[in-house]
Amino acid sequence: MGSFKLKMLLLGDAAVGKTSMIKQYIKGSFAKDYKMTIGTDIFTKDVITDEHTITLSIWDIAGQERFKFFRQSFYRGASGAMVVFDLTRYPTFNPNVVNWLKELWGFTGRIPVILIGNKVDLADLRNVRENDVQTFADKIPCKYIETSAKTGIHIDESFKELALGMLNKMLQGK
Repeated sequence: MGSFKLKMLLLGDAAVGKTSMIKQYIKGSFAKDYKMTIGTDIFTKDVITDEHTITLSIWDIAGQERFKFFRQSFYRGASGAMVVFDLTRYPTFNPNVVNWLKELWGFTGRIPVILIGNKVDLADLRNVRENDVQTFADKIPCKYIETSAKTGIHIDESFKELALGMLNKMLQGK
């Protein structure tokens, strides 16, 4: 059984739910009040598979434009990333997801990415069509998952999926 430490980033515009996703994943809880991330926050969690233990270092990267010049140093050493957008705010998907991917891959090269459409629980407010995102994800190519940090829908699966993708890429490189 192998033991690995991998760095995962969560990227996306402000208030798309990155911090809430992480807290739902780590603690199984959701806070209704919004607290802006300043710079970055770092969390850890172990993912245990049949063959490996993966210790994830999860970096919650601030989405505000004013932190853009600091982000470069946060990307260093990353093995994978979730690019998160808000299903109720179309601009967080288009054009902003493309901007996040360009910035990320400009500093890291082509590391594994999962595209996350968060706030799927707010179906009445939805402004991003699943087909549009899936078509975009297929072109990249990357996996697309819709989540709800509030209810926990697909949160655990998203983190585990990316952790395994990061591990597989690392093992293929050896």
